[in-house]
Amino acid sequence: MVSQGQITWARMVRADTFYEELGTAIRLRREGLKMTQLDLSERMGLSRTSVTNIERGRQRLLIDQFCKLADILRCNHDDLLAGAISGKRPKRAANADLNSMPTVAKFIEKTLDAGKAARS
Repeated sequence: MVSQGQITWARMVRADTFYEELGTAIRLRREGLKMTQLDLSERMGLSRTSVTNIERGRQRLLIDQFCKLADILRCNHDDLLAGAISGKRPKRAANADLNSMPTVAKFIEKTLDAGKAARS
């Protein structure tokens, strides 16, 4: 079943929009944990400016950075991706693990399926 949030996002399919929404999901999760950008930057091994740029969607994450970020924010990879699609705050998860992260191909497939469903 495809949610309304996924259908809306599927119509846009723009990388800039995706990274802006992902950044918002990251910021909301960080703030929910009462963590500062400086705290996150030190744990990630990045500058505070890089964290600011990630949260604003101006800097893209490498996959290893994304995995480390989910671990630091104590949430599942899927939850951060869902936050990027729907804008919902990610749930807390004790053990984020790489095997639970969807592949890019599956993510694109879901997006295309959502677009088809929206058109029908």
